[in-house]
Amino acid sequence: MTTATEASTTAHVQSAIGAYAQALDADRVDDLVELFWPDGVAEIAGVGTFEGHEAIRAGYAGFSPTRPQLHLVANTVVTSVTGDEASAVSNLAFFQRDESGWAVRLVGRYDDVLRRRDGEWRFQRRVTTFLP
Repeated sequence: MTTATEASTTAHVQSAIGAYAQALDADRVDDLVELFWPDGVAEIAGVGTFEGHEAIRAGYAGFSPTRPQLHLVANTVVTSVTGDEASAVSNLAFFQRDESGWAVRLVGRYDDVLRRRDGEWRFQRRVTTFLP
């Protein structure tokens, strides 16, 4: 049985994950950076590991969309909740639109650790991997 605290944590985790996808697709890098703690880490397989706000901002600034795009995140499961820390795993499908319509460009997975400080949940570590 899920407790009210677990349900609340799950809602906060899912909200952060959704906000990340929305910010990334809308090229709102500053909003995306604010979803991480100042000492947070974003690791993207084959691209790099960005630690801290300035490194995350610089890393994601290189991903500015050149055409309409959409990150669909699904099947999010909060795998662990311990006090002020939660872990989650999600599936990812990345779509881009060109002259022939929308197409899946890649699929992958997010492995997340979020922490709560002063009542606010943010990413401590996000690892993005891609499936062949």
